[in-house]
Amino acid sequence: MKFAIVLMFVFAIFGAVFGAAPRGQLVGAEKCTWGPSYWCASRQNAVSCNALQHCETKVWGNKG
Repeated sequence: MKFAIVLMFVFAIFGAVFGAAPRGQLVGAEKCTWGPSYWCASRQNAVSCNALQHCETKVWGNKG
């Protein structure tokens, strides 16, 4: 009986933690979440991800 209660508790916690994400939306689906390697691959990416200043100062050295 105690095992069944513990098992139900584990499944409840698991469901609460992993069931909270919206269905159908994959992690990383939004390209701007890919980070500086994506942002600074082009000026267009940097602008669309609002990272132009970061790319210019930290990655491109104001050559962007």
